[in-house]
Amino acid sequence: MPDPSTTFAVLLERPDACDARVLARALAQVRKTPLQDQLMVAKSSWGIIAEKLGENEAGDLAAGLKSAGLSVVVFPAAELAVLPAADGVRDFQSLTAALPDIVAAAAIKITTTTTQTVKEGPNAAAKIASVGLFMATGIPIRIGGKEKEVTKTKQGSELVFYLDLYSMAARKRLRVNAGDFNYSYLKERKTYQVMGNFKLLLGDVIAKAPDAWKNQGTRILMSGQPLVTMGYASLVDFERESRWLLSLREKSGKV
Repeated sequence: MPDPSTTFAVLLERPDACDARVLARALAQVRKTPLQDQLMVAKSSWGIIAEKLGENEAGDLAAGLKSAGLSVVVFPAAELAVLPAADGVRDFQSLTAALPDIVAAAAIKITTTTTQTVKEGPNAAAKIASVGLFMATGIPIRIGGKEKEVTKTKQGSELVFYLDLYSMAARKRLRVNAGDFNYSYLKERKTYQVMGNFKLLLGDVIAKAPDAWKNQGTRILMSGQPLVTMGYASLVDFERESRWLLSLREKSGKV
């Protein structure tokens, strides 16, 4: 594994400029490859374009991307932020005890698989037919086979909303799982749906910390854009974006 003290990363320099298509076009121009070849790379970068590069390689990539019109910065790998462990929070008072420097929200589709063993046998029509044959012939003839145990696998998915608040001075990260939060503080504003309550909560947090940086998910949710445009495939994407934003914020010295 490369030594972090001698490797470098190339990051997008503006915290509000994580546009995968713009980045893909720039990468395609620099690497002289078709746009489609760089689109997946760009979509999974979340602001951290490349890591574990030699100093010359990182410098060349940064120079090429700047020539293509992107604002980028080279970071020594050792200076990239490490995310604090997430502390789960369920009430508004605990969530806003310290003003956050970064407000990061995301809607992520979580897929679950359950396996169940059930007993299957003849259906109602088969049972009736079996009784009819017995009455007609006096011979017990079973239609539909015997009862047997069958293992069935079922997949389900749900959209889960997360909110991470980063406090740089305290080196803390508070996390809200929208489905496990006490929204009673909303009082008469409280709605009957999780997304509506979560959006109100997010707005209240932003109102208390107007100078906090906002991630892509926060901006999309608060502007009413389609949730699918967030682009987070998993918590890995969400946390990579936060790592990028935290690195930039720490570098800027805005604590």
